[in-house]
Amino acid sequence: MSYTNLLNALALKRNGGEFDPFNFLADLSAFTSLADEDDKLQQARDILVRVLEDAAEFKGYEPIIQTLLRNVGLFPYLDFKNADVVDQLAAEAHRPEAMPESIIFTAKQAEVYRELMAGRSVVLSAPTSFGKSLIIDAVIASKKHRNIVVVVPTLALVDETRRRLFKFRNHYKVITHLSQKPAERNIYIHTQERVVENPHIQNVDFFVIDEFYKLQIEDSSEGNERAVLLNHAFYKLAKRAKQFYMLGPNIHELPDGFGPNYRCLFIRTDFSTVASDSHLVPEGKDDISRLKALVPILQGPTLVFSGSVNGARKLGRATAEMREEFEPKEALKQAIAWLSLNYSPRWGLVYALSRGVGIHHGKLPRSIAQLLVRLFNDGFLDYLVCTSTLIEGVNTAARNVVVVDNKINKKKYDYFTFNNIRGRSGRMWKHYVGHVYLFNSPPNRELEFVDVPVFTQNQNAPEALLVQLEPQDLSDDANMRVSQIWKQSLLAPATIRQNVGIDPQGQIELAREIEARLQELIPLLSWTGQPTYAQTKEIFDLAWRHFGVKAGAGVRSASQLTLLVNRYRRNPDYAAQLSASIAEKAGDDADEALESFLEFARQWLSFKAPRLVSAVGRIQSDVLLRHGIRPGNYSYFCSQLESLFMNPVVTALEEYGVPIQIASRLVPQLDNPETLDDALAALLKRKSADFDGLTAFEKTLISPLCAPTDTQ
Repeated sequence: MSYTNLLNALALKRNGGEFDPFNFLADLSAFTSLADEDDKLQQARDILVRVLEDAAEFKGYEPIIQTLLRNVGLFPYLDFKNADVVDQLAAEAHRPEAMPESIIFTAKQAEVYRELMAGRSVVLSAPTSFGKSLIIDAVIASKKHRNIVVVVPTLALVDETRRRLFKFRNHYKVITHLSQKPAERNIYIHTQERVVENPHIQNVDFFVIDEFYKLQIEDSSEGNERAVLLNHAFYKLAKRAKQFYMLGPNIHELPDGFGPNYRCLFIRTDFSTVASDSHLVPEGKDDISRLKALVPILQGPTLVFSGSVNGARKLGRATAEMREEFEPKEALKQAIAWLSLNYSPRWGLVYALSRGVGIHHGKLPRSIAQLLVRLFNDGFLDYLVCTSTLIEGVNTAARNVVVVDNKINKKKYDYFTFNNIRGRSGRMWKHYVGHVYLFNSPPNRELEFVDVPVFTQNQNAPEALLVQLEPQDLSDDANMRVSQIWKQSLLAPATIRQNVGIDPQGQIELAREIEARLQELIPLLSWTGQPTYAQTKEIFDLAWRHFGVKAGAGVRSASQLTLLVNRYRRNPDYAAQLSASIAEKAGDDADEALESFLEFARQWLSFKAPRLVSAVGRIQSDVLLRHGIRPGNYSYFCSQLESLFMNPVVTALEEYGVPIQIASRLVPQLDNPETLDDALAALLKRKSADFDGLTAFEKTLISPLCAPTDTQ
């Protein structure tokens, strides 16, 4: 019997047709015994997972199912309470050392784990449900490495990974922030930006890059700057580390010679522990009406994917409108009340949450985005409408994924991205069979090749990346491309390299302009502390013109950036700025105004603006010193921008899931610690109930960072 016939037999059973479980399992056993290729074995696993979904229909045949699970390598699904000696032996062979007894690897997980434990580097391409992260945990649990770096693509993943790896805190210091000092044994959990910037990352035993396909640099892609930084992070770590593990989904091949050059093994597998069914959603008047028709028939937690923030808002509201009977549980009621008070009762997110629907996108504060994922995974929300920000590796407990759009930022997604979105459906032990509902036909299947520009050094490798490489690591062509940069005398090589990710030619042209306008620019550049309005405008104008700064997140020009930064600097009251942002606004306009401010604070104030100021500061210092002129020192202003003109510990705690409004009241009760480490240490000495002026909901948000209570 073929895979299709087996699927059809299960479908017939679901529709009330005649079904004989013994004959079905006999056919499945025959199919499994002949499956000597990876794709056939995965088909056998797919059928077996569906059998587990309908376990009641196969009552009395558990021993047969157990044998089949063992034969296809799905050892975690074995019933060890009733296992025979053969099953017990198989389990022991797939149990990682130093991990809880409940952890059993699949056959393929065990293969990858053994390669890593043998000291080999591994690049793994496997589906979302493979359990790639569990292998990281098992390697860390072995305690064979002193310094480990885990590189993740987003700060949301930094938080998720930190929470997961915090169980190793007795053996390692878990470091997520640049302000934290290393201990004797460390796990650094960083985005690529922080890996590049962190001077403490020196001796590395083992590093991990999650979603490694992001190393690829696309022509004219908006994500190129982050891809450049990820390549730089890989280069920096590969020069220091003895071993690495890179993981991602749906990769077919790597550049020729990559494996031998880095002495790593590429393992590609379709091994999955869940099954997935795709359904085309019937045509309708528009996407909103189609979604409203779909919502009543969906069962289980559901992700709804939109290609834009505005689309997510509309889809979230439409989903909420279909759920008038929803009654929030107490924890969700408290979250809704807190968001209403601290942001706005007119915020569309507040209305959606009251109907059991979350709306997750890149304009939200990190702590609120993290809260939404936890509420969804813990069963307080039935729907989570999201953009691509949730697709990049954050784990959710979704049974269904509704893919409304086939574009991200107005560009059609490819088969690779589609597979990544689809892979969010189903969750081991919770939802054996995931369901994907498509509003558009899927893109054509293609074999995904991932270029690694820091290795291939082709034309997709920008000069901003090549200048970070040591001369002996450059190809002849790449060496010719950067030789002119080192021959010029306007800017020192050290300065160019310090401005990581910024086009060297743009840096040189900025230095040339300072030379040409030296006397005019001295009073505008040679400042320390806080700049005047004119000085701020000049810095941003120079950066905007020479660094190829892209408009976005509510900022269209250097002049507007100056205006908005100065407006916030005059009144650095986060709550007041929030209120002002939505004053006299209503409906969609209120949502846009509120979220645009939140995005500006997150993207420009605390990240892009200080990065631009720092880069201009290094260049002006280089040029002015060469002329014997006292240069400006912009470090204080940059630190003020990064911390939103408040205690830096407040914004650092926001990354730990503590909203700024809570952290700003919490930090004084901790005696105003100067560093994040001091704040975390102070929190661990107290129970959340000990803090004054915090609501019950606010105490639940800080409780993971505090000393455990008697009930924990």
